[in-house]
Amino acid sequence: MSKEHTTVTDSALDDCDLVYTPVKSIGGIVDELRTSFDGGTLREVSERKQHLRALLKGLRAEEKRLLAAVRNDLNKSEDETYMYELSPVLFEIGLFLDKLDKWARPESASIAGEQPAFMLSKAQVRREPLGTVLVIGAWNYPIRLALLPLVGAIAAGNTVVLKPSEGAPHTAVAVERLLTEYVDARVVRVVQGAVEEATELLQHRFDHFFYTGNGTVGRVVARAAAEHLAGVTLELGGKSPAIVHADVADLEPTAFRIMWAKLTNAGQTCVGVDYLLVHRSVKDRLIPLLVDASRGMYGAAPQKSADYGRIINARHWTRLDDMLRASEGTPVAVVDDVADKADRYIPPTIVDGVRGDDSLMRAEIFGPILPIVTYDTLDEAIAFVNERDHPLALYVFASAASAERVISRTRSGSASVNDTMFFMGSHATPFGGVGPSGVGSYTGKASLDTFSHHRHVLKRPMWFPSPGLDSMRGAPFSGRENSWKARLCCALSYPTARPLRQTLLAKLATFIPFWRLLLATPSFLWALFTAQPTIRRSSDSK
Repeated sequence: MSKEHTTVTDSALDDCDLVYTPVKSIGGIVDELRTSFDGGTLREVSERKQHLRALLKGLRAEEKRLLAAVRNDLNKSEDETYMYELSPVLFEIGLFLDKLDKWARPESASIAGEQPAFMLSKAQVRREPLGTVLVIGAWNYPIRLALLPLVGAIAAGNTVVLKPSEGAPHTAVAVERLLTEYVDARVVRVVQGAVEEATELLQHRFDHFFYTGNGTVGRVVARAAAEHLAGVTLELGGKSPAIVHADVADLEPTAFRIMWAKLTNAGQTCVGVDYLLVHRSVKDRLIPLLVDASRGMYGAAPQKSADYGRIINARHWTRLDDMLRASEGTPVAVVDDVADKADRYIPPTIVDGVRGDDSLMRAEIFGPILPIVTYDTLDEAIAFVNERDHPLALYVFASAASAERVISRTRSGSASVNDTMFFMGSHATPFGGVGPSGVGSYTGKASLDTFSHHRHVLKRPMWFPSPGLDSMRGAPFSGRENSWKARLCCALSYPTARPLRQTLLAKLATFIPFWRLLLATPSFLWALFTAQPTIRRSSDSK
């Protein structure tokens, strides 16, 4: 495909052969996957890895088709799509192929060291599949946000209904082709559609609901999950701020990293910088560097750049244009060209002098427009962030002390010091929001945890403890002969020894393995020799 920019219009999207799934057939699709799961599909880790390898093979075979599809939907360059969408999915599959045997292995839990009543018991925590799960993708990163959770769901042993976003129709078709051609239909089925089809899906029982998108639909998904008493993961968004304080080390890389996070995918990134909080003493030096960073990436006329994306559709273009026109801030000259509705193009835009009640501050922008809010003290910046919903990400460019002060006094899904959304490249840490920016997390091992039930399995011997000692757990408790039960049961099950802990001996004892067991030993030995069974043998009743 040519590296030169080609105009993408809404009429071009009409040529896409996206066919919606008949609503009447959706119930049957869900039932077939539930039957498949109940029949033991994906029960074994080896089988899960087999299907992950099939998906990996398909991604490699369908790479060009997938990249072209995203180009058609968002005018995103093939290199950018490979970097930020395809490559993370390939890495995630490889990670699970390498680590799944270890991660899925039951974990032994050491209980007796803290609670002597569990002596000779074996405790495990097993990660078991939830069942049949629903994954609803998003249009802004239509490969990544559909397939990353899908990989985790399969790795955990679930069957999956995937609904790609109809907002990126070419990619939705390409993803369906990929999964239909390379992944077993007993494991994954694709449902295409819009509101009607999504509404029908939410009527059916799933064992987990995974949704990426906006908060309005997220609430609808959460209500559906609550109706079925199922788990839910919501990857939403919000207004993620970047704070540039007076003691920032270097403004030039600061400007580049901010504009990279603002302009990638034409600003349509859930963890992109939504607005900028800048200390008054550095603002005048920072703004020209922001302009230089934009021009360095996309030139003076980004509309002609092969690397600059487009707004997903005319409705969102109009939303951004209206938001910008209503702003009372002062636009900063960044590029030489202007917005073009027919091309769904909005140029990199910086707006200075924005107040907290400005039109650009009322909702997530989700476009290449950067409002700048000026502050005088760090406490003022912290208060500004805390007055709003908890964001999905928070970025701080400052000294170590100032950055820690911001992070410790705010809440966000993730946070980064002296960088922006680079943290999204990590698959060793969970990604997710908090409060209005999301519920739950995923990527890497966190995905396995999200799509698994952590089942506690306790194995106890029949011969221990003796019937007399075992009787301490149950009635009767009244009477002098039974007065030992509660005291001993608590001493063995929930040892505290608070008076002893207050002494020097207690401090030394905390370093001795099984010290709680040692503290309970006298009571244990006394009960062992004096306790009598409370349940008589049948022969004793004759």
